[in-house]
Amino acid sequence: MSKLLKGKPVAQALLAHATELTAQSRAKPCVAMVRVGDDSAALGYQRSASKVLQQVGIEVQPVELDQQTNLSQLKQTIERLNHAPEITAILILEPLPASLPAAQVQELLDPAKDIDGNTRVNLGRSVSPRPEDLVPLTAAAVLALLDFYQIELRGARVTLVGDSLTVGRPLANLLLDRSATLTVCDSSTTDLAAATRGADIVITATGQLDLLTAEMVAADAIVIDVGTNYDAAGKLRGDVDFAAVSQKVRAITPVPGGIGAVTTALLAERTAQILSRAERD
Repeated sequence: MSKLLKGKPVAQALLAHATELTAQSRAKPCVAMVRVGDDSAALGYQRSASKVLQQVGIEVQPVELDQQTNLSQLKQTIERLNHAPEITAILILEPLPASLPAAQVQELLDPAKDIDGNTRVNLGRSVSPRPEDLVPLTAAAVLALLDFYQIELRGARVTLVGDSLTVGRPLANLLLDRSATLTVCDSSTTDLAAATRGADIVITATGQLDLLTAEMVAADAIVIDVGTNYDAAGKLRGDVDFAAVSQKVRAITPVPGGIGAVTTALLAERTAQILSRAERD
């Protein structure tokens, strides 16, 4: 059995830092969580993320809008939050109704309050990131986990499977910034196994169940699974055939209990950092 790169200790370290920053702040940080409709996944994440944020002293302001809310109405709500001094950060909960294109909605946010890092401004910052930049959250969580476990990226052969705008592409930028030797694969890649077998580190972010099998990885590889899928039994799983791959590789992240836990904790740390920097400036 390979080493499990669990997200819990990484999350605990991030939350400890968030608690420290919050305690030192003159004001109390506050995250506005904007939800349109009653999608069960959005509701579930709202509850779990709120619990984590409140645990470290961050207030949560739920902003719950009707399913029929149009883009103009949503824009008015977000503009109010953008200009509200008591709101430190804004999180748009997804999925959104089909009538509200996620890319357009994200662009309504003030990049300085875009805690998820999905505005074009923050996506662009992933090309040459600075420590204070709000680069896309999940991509940043992958780097946080690799750093915690002291996994060296400089010169490492990394194969990234998945090139989505909010995870794969910004993560590719962050990996290149760390001097990784990077291969990026997507649905057009003709021989995926050839690209993954020679990698020191394989990162999957596709949302495709059991995409990566044991035959596709080297015995000394490190596998980071960013995928979120549900199998026929309704069980949360990643992109990797965990049962088989975990018996072969050197180290692997579990799903659940891996990158997801880090992402939520990073949400809290970022919020505390935004307020801390604002008070210093």
